Amino acid sequence: MDKQQIAKLKSEGFLAQQQQGYFSVRVVTNVGNMDSRNMEKLSEIAEKYGRGYMGFTTRLCVEIPWIKEEDIDNVKQELKDAGMRHGGTGKRVRPIVPCKGTVCTHGIIDTQGICMKLHEKYFAMELPAKLKIGAVGCPNNCAKASLNDIGFMGQAYVKIDREKCKNCKLCVGACKTKAIEYVENKTEINRDKCLNCLVCSKTCPFGAITVETAGVALFIGGRFGRQWQIGRRVDRIFKVDEIEEVTGKIIDYFKENAKDGERLALMIERIGWDKVQKDLFG
Repeated sequence: MDKQQIAKLKSEGFLAQQQQGYFSVRVVTNVGNMDSRNMEKLSEIAEKYGRGYMGFTTRLCVEIPWIKEEDIDNVKQELKDAGMRHGGTGKRVRPIVPCKGTVCTHGIIDTQGICMKLHEKYFAMELPAKLKIGAVGCPNNCAKASLNDIGFMGQAYVKIDREKCKNCKLCVGACKTKAIEYVENKTEINRDKCLNCLVCSKTCPFGAITVETAGVALFIGGRFGRQWQIGRRVDRIFKVDEIEEVTGKIIDYFKENAKDGERLALMIERIGWDKVQKDLFG
């Protein structure tokens, strides 16, 4: 098999192993989720064509190694018949990664639902370079939203109802960043320290701390790897129902302005953050 054939297979999610003649196939999940029937099918494929095991990638794909070159077409057909998709590599939108914010007690936003919509609309779209999207439900940032090209983080700005507040100090003890302070016999929020995580509101037994504004923070231009970079945070909070539109706007801008092979972070560095932010959001 020549280099061109290997490159084509890689673009389809079949990656050549360091062991000659063997490939690992990457199977795309529903943003990290898969039903039990599909899991059983993948187990069957791993037993039949691999070595009876599978692993999971950092972008929540299932990877089955030790596929022989002569078995690749059979694996493709079995995955197709089961309604599953192999791929997730190349110069395109990569598998979209959410945290478990939908069910997690810390979750502020429906990360799974949001990313499923983004997956259906943008996954595998061809671009000048690979582009990674992630969403986290709160500032705990478990799925590292700020290390994606486009990252969303759930945010909840709270306020204190003085009539309901009993100054019990439970929220003071619950706040990990010490943003809730007891000053001159009353509870105050230090906005400079607050991460908008909603823990204080969930802790309050009297309903005195309520959400004033909820939405997402947006990070652009993050990346991991040899030359890692934290994404820049846009100077505003977005509503959840703006996420699809905002993502599309960034992708279109990337397609129009990036050079071939240039990651979003490098494009921003070349054009300038102030100009990029102004072009995108005014």
